[in-house]
Amino acid sequence: MSRLKRSSPTTTEAGGGLPIRRDVAGNAMLHAGGGAITAAGLEGVLALAIASAPTGMVVADPNLPDCPIVFCNPAFSKITGYPPEEVLGRNCRFLQGPGTEKDTVRALRRAIAERQPITVELTNHRRDGRRFVNELRMAPVFGAGGELLAYVGIQHDVTARKRAEKETLKARREAERASKEKSDFLAFMSHEVRTPLHGVMGTLSLLLDTTLDAEQRAYAETARRCGLTLLETVNELLDLSRIEAGKLVISQEPFALAEVVKEVLDVLAPAAAEKGLDLSASLDHLLPARFIGDASRLRQVLINLGDNAVKFTHRGSVEIRLAALPDGRIGFAVTDTGIGIPPRLRATLFSRFAQAEPTGEQGGSGLGLAICKRLVALMGGQIAVDSTPGRGSTFFFDLPLTPLPESGSPPARLQPAPTNGEHPPAAHGRILLAEDGKANQLVAAAILRKAGYTVELARDGAEAAAAAESGDYDLILMDVRMPLMDGFAATRAIRALQGSRGRVPIIAMTAAAMPGDAEKCLDAGMDGHLAKPLDRIQLLAAVERVLESRPRRPRAPAPADEPVIAAPLLDRETLEELRAAVGPGRLPRLITVFTQETQERVQRILGLSDHAAIEDEAHGLKAAAATFGAAALRDAAKALEEACRVHDENGVRRVLAGLSVLAERTIAAFPGQRAQQDARPPAKRG
Repeated sequence: MSRLKRSSPTTTEAGGGLPIRRDVAGNAMLHAGGGAITAAGLEGVLALAIASAPTGMVVADPNLPDCPIVFCNPAFSKITGYPPEEVLGRNCRFLQGPGTEKDTVRALRRAIAERQPITVELTNHRRDGRRFVNELRMAPVFGAGGELLAYVGIQHDVTARKRAEKETLKARREAERASKEKSDFLAFMSHEVRTPLHGVMGTLSLLLDTTLDAEQRAYAETARRCGLTLLETVNELLDLSRIEAGKLVISQEPFALAEVVKEVLDVLAPAAAEKGLDLSASLDHLLPARFIGDASRLRQVLINLGDNAVKFTHRGSVEIRLAALPDGRIGFAVTDTGIGIPPRLRATLFSRFAQAEPTGEQGGSGLGLAICKRLVALMGGQIAVDSTPGRGSTFFFDLPLTPLPESGSPPARLQPAPTNGEHPPAAHGRILLAEDGKANQLVAAAILRKAGYTVELARDGAEAAAAAESGDYDLILMDVRMPLMDGFAATRAIRALQGSRGRVPIIAMTAAAMPGDAEKCLDAGMDGHLAKPLDRIQLLAAVERVLESRPRRPRAPAPADEPVIAAPLLDRETLEELRAAVGPGRLPRLITVFTQETQERVQRILGLSDHAAIEDEAHGLKAAAATFGAAALRDAAKALEEACRVHDENGVRRVLAGLSVLAERTIAAFPGQRAQQDARPPAKRG
């Protein structure tokens, strides 16, 4: 360091009147009366500071061969384990060894050659051979004339920090892997649970559409409620998983506020009507009619809160109220006159698996309110509850929805649609059902056929594509996972067809209900996505929405003596579907039971005079005939049911005139039944 020579200082005056001493190198020293530190004293202070610093410091002289280290402080020796006598005179590369990053060494050499400062992290070795991560900050020192005097290096041992970063990265990767595995598992379980659940719920729907005694109907209704609870739990678990994984996206789309609330009321109406509760909604006149936000998630929150309100209210009312808040946000409140919530339970009410009445008969997963809280938070709001035990509860939340001010005003009051149990209107259309599951084939086909649709089956994607190419259909219901060719490939093949056959509406009917599944279906060219399981109402409503804008296929007029003769006596394809569904050897027994019940039911119908009673019997006959593929008898029963409903006396007489003969001809058409029929006299009206 002989090139760094001391020189006499000069003196100037600071802004506050205090003299500043500078040496020839330009280093400033403040002189404050007797407290001045001389140049020699300052060098001593600097030497003590360097010696006591916890940071390793070295100085290398580039003007000596191999740029040796000419100074090191005690902290450097402590970090590396080398005493000064083993450090001075050596190039710093002696700290390198196996594991030292070659790219980092090249970057250091380049900086030295270019006389540039650099900060790097590299693996060095202590005197005992142990590795450590050295954070090195190296900078050149220039003289007054610009000549290179030295290189100063500052070292920090950052091994502990790097180890912590590595552990954090490992933990994050493990968490990401666990999250992916959980998502994959949930996607698998969702599909594997939904597929059989679709068959269970559909079969129960068909069962409840038949004639049952009080005990049988009670059992079937209990099974149906359990199935709905299971489906709700599956959906809640998937929603909660998506929220916690950060994969649930809140959309921002225009929607009509009153439509969302009306849909919620319609969903809650059957349960409220069964308990005799008043159900309504009121909307602030200051609110615009339309907003921008996530209508689907808002609907989900309101349905969840409203369902809880109906569930825990035994008399009185449930009301949904919407108001414009002073800060521009929208306030939502669901108020009931139910049992209320004890104060001790409110603190955990919005936690996972917490229930307001854990010992009650209502059950539930305890996830609904936790999901509501998270959904409201994702939409930018907060949720709370106010409740008085024995007098009712109010759940309220606010949302920062973006208003569309020129959209008008919503109605002040809303009521749900009446739940009078009316049968859906007659439906006609030709539907192709692409489904490889035997149980799901039977259920979906039976539901659609009983509603009046003509249904044809395809057992894989290749059959579906071939059928669409050769036939004209009003709608295709497409399963996604099928052998040979899946639903995506089949849809692309159909969309490649020329003319109207390539534009037939296609709806995915699949158990795949994870995020992105609906988008995949739309990207493949489908027109919609229905998640299994679907009950009868959901399936028929979805089909009707697609077909309502398409022209109906004309049906041949029925002669007066035998209704709906255009339909065959026996749909062999439906019969084969039933044979495959029930298993080998069981169909003959089922046919025998069906024929006996049909004869008895026809005799009861012919002996009745009350239209309401005939309508009930005709409804049961229609359902049974559709299940066993008795197409002409099904249509006749349907015509009789409709004639009774509208009190068409001529229509009732016309169907009854040929019903007995049609029933006997239908029974005779079943395999093995003709010989038995020959011995039975035809039924007569009493």
